[in-house]
Amino acid sequence: MAKREKKPDPIDRPKDIGAALFLELMMQMLAFFILLTSMAVIVEEKRLAALGSLAGTFSPLPYGANLADGAGPAMPARDIVDGSQAPKRTAKALTQVAKKLGKDGIHILPLDKDIVRMRFPEKIAFQAGKVELSNSSKPLMDALAKVFSRPEVIEIRIEGHTDDKPIRSTLYPSNWELSAARAMSVFQALEQRGVSPTHMVVAGMGDQHPIKNHPELNRRVEITLKFRPTTEHPKGGKHSKKDLSPNQRAAVAAPKGF
Repeated sequence: MAKREKKPDPIDRPKDIGAALFLELMMQMLAFFILLTSMAVIVEEKRLAALGSLAGTFSPLPYGANLADGAGPAMPARDIVDGSQAPKRTAKALTQVAKKLGKDGIHILPLDKDIVRMRFPEKIAFQAGKVELSNSSKPLMDALAKVFSRPEVIEIRIEGHTDDKPIRSTLYPSNWELSAARAMSVFQALEQRGVSPTHMVVAGMGDQHPIKNHPELNRRVEITLKFRPTTEHPKGGKHSKKDLSPNQRAAVAAPKGF
């Protein structure tokens, strides 16, 4: 009796299963490496938002729950930070800085729920016609750097302003250059003290934005702070500490003493 001829397998199966599994593992590791590389170049706030989204989607814990209790940073859940009180805390901290250093000329101006502006005249940080920060301003820069490095601050706009008196300098042909150089001096001082340069914007405004009835404030520096948008509760309304159960806390806790 003739032997039946064996039909070919319609499914092209790899002969070496181990090699196929190894190749699949390498592809997954390559994809994971690409993901890590991409996250490394995304700006910090977008990275945090992505982490919060992933954690909120895949976390088995209830909304806002964390494995650890107490104050301090925690793994993000569905929200990144409770920003509802950040501008008020920051304005209070800046007011205390001015009071502690005896800088009466510093003005703190809360503009709305997500913006705070501080303003100080030339004499607090610079000598007339100079762009280098004075030695007496260094304690102020130290204190400002600590406040500006808080995680809820997402943008720091530094503006230099002058009056309309022409400047006589070979280095700075107009008030525009002078105001920009002063703003850069503040930027560099804050960067040296640990404030992220990616959060700071510098602008020279020249004499185009005078303050009516206060000519002494025309030669000034203004720093505008923007904060993370207020966290919204899933059921509507803003987050507050009262909304969190004992085993829940905000992803970034409020600084102690505020």
